[in-house]
Amino acid sequence: MSKDGRIWLSHTGIENLNRCPRCFFLQYKKNIRHPEGIVSRLANRFDSVLKTYFDQYRTSGKLPELVLGKLEGQLQNPFQEKYYARINDNYGFWGKLDECLVNEKGEFIPVDFKTASSDPREKEVLSAYQAQIDDYIFLLNKDGKKTAGFGYLIFVFPDNGNNLHNGFPMIIHIVKLEGNPDKTTERINNAITVLESSSIPEPLPTCPFCSWLDRINLEIKNPFLMETISVKSRHRNKKKTDNNIQTSII
Repeated sequence: MSKDGRIWLSHTGIENLNRCPRCFFLQYKKNIRHPEGIVSRLANRFDSVLKTYFDQYRTSGKLPELVLGKLEGQLQNPFQEKYYARINDNYGFWGKLDECLVNEKGEFIPVDFKTASSDPREKEVLSAYQAQIDDYIFLLNKDGKKTAGFGYLIFVFPDNGNNLHNGFPMIIHIVKLEGNPDKTTERINNAITVLESSSIPEPLPTCPFCSWLDRINLEIKNPFLMETISVKSRHRNKKKTDNNIQTSII
């Protein structure tokens, strides 16, 4: 819970609800989060490099050479990264834009950078990416900004090359997506309903974290296993006691 007393939901948080209601509930209501394993930060680095590159063009009134002629509008100047929308006294929704454009009509167009591990030109756009554009348009509208009703995904994908010593060739693939902020409202309301539940929701069968926990709990409750653990524990304690006695004699 934040300083203003609200629970602040986000796109990533609500996506966790789709993966598992129980994990989502525990994250926001009990502050119990998934353990983080080994995670690649390469995508974060790509985002940082792209943002720095785009910033160089912000005051020029021109689009970066990388996307020149492929996007509508100019870079928002100054750029506003974070947006917050108060839903009610108990909940809010917030998000961070990678980039934002403004067209000739003064309409705002959200942009999100994506680092692809496979050729994005051969894939359908993930539903989570569509939801991101919905969410960004929702936040821009709540901030009082007029939006164009769509957003851009800019995919960056390293291509094959025979002269990598001259630099890695990159494929830039841009997808224009129509946005529907009403769907964001629906997702937020659904998330609030789950969090306002008086009991912890059931997990999804596909949740690897809950499946692992359930299996551990089942094993611990197994009488044979518990007896085995008890015998081993008594053996360790006896060995420790014998060692202490020998030490005292010496």
